[in-house]
Amino acid sequence: MGRSTVHYADNDTNRILKKLHNKLRPAGTPVQRVEYIIELLLLRIFEVKLKQEDDFKEFRKLFVGEDENKLFSHLLTVSNEQLLSHLNQYIFPFYSKIISSARKVYKGNFPAKVQDQLVLIEEVFSNSNFTNNVTSGNLAEIIGLVQEIDEARLLKTDLLGDAIESSLSESGGTKDIGLYRTPDHVRQFMVGLTEPNFNDIIYDPACGTGGFLFDSFEFVMQRVKAHYKEFDKWPGTKSHPELQSWFNDYFTKNSLPFPSEDIAHNFYRNGISGYEYLGMVRKMAAINFYVLGLNPHNIQQGDSLAKFNPVEDKESKSIVIANPPFGAERD
Repeated sequence: MGRSTVHYADNDTNRILKKLHNKLRPAGTPVQRVEYIIELLLLRIFEVKLKQEDDFKEFRKLFVGEDENKLFSHLLTVSNEQLLSHLNQYIFPFYSKIISSARKVYKGNFPAKVQDQLVLIEEVFSNSNFTNNVTSGNLAEIIGLVQEIDEARLLKTDLLGDAIESSLSESGGTKDIGLYRTPDHVRQFMVGLTEPNFNDIIYDPACGTGGFLFDSFEFVMQRVKAHYKEFDKWPGTKSHPELQSWFNDYFTKNSLPFPSEDIAHNFYRNGISGYEYLGMVRKMAAINFYVLGLNPHNIQQGDSLAKFNPVEDKESKSIVIANPPFGAERD
């Protein structure tokens, strides 16, 4: 699908993201700017999850006293002249080895989801290093802009895909990172056609930043929420009005009780996965999985066609959703 001029983010977030790219313009190519934005957003996302999610409650002990300087919010108190060295010498090395630090405060073994998320954080920050060129964009202002993004927006589906598309679409920069996204209303419509559920194995062979997979997950979860009369999250008030009406009617008539623990765990571990050819775009999808509490390691890098095994992979997926979607026949 060709490049869309649709701005996927809300207006306030879109404005902030464009400012971020403009401030970072002296720091390098569009690809380099995207890397910097990914890392800063992930630092902020981690702090929000640390504050809001019970699974990370034990980790709050890591950031008391002087160790508060390893949180994103502390960067707001560091002078512009010291920010670059603080990030490179303290922040990035800490998060590149966060598992060893977390073990010092966590009682017992990490839950599977926590372990998966910490492994991803180490992967993202393992080679992080902001160059001196970043300071020419005024790093303090860049940190301030990331802080301005609303917390709820940070945890929205496919934030990173929205961020890159909305910031680079007008300049055509998305082609530099191989990102061609499907508009929200098209994704949502296609997910509705396939009607995924907890027993499906959902797969996108060219997943990009993961939009189809996230919408599939939200569709499945919304059927459960509808059963408990919770109706306010997906596809959201900014979605196409006709789709809103159709989905509300569908979820009312097709609600599901929450599945057994085994089915829910298997859905987390194996139910949603994808391949992405480009490493940086694959990283964005994995971070988006982390944000939603899905398994980030279900996003693999490579050529899905080259890796396809007609014997081993035969009938291994019940829904292949890309463009167009395909659903396997159900019993």
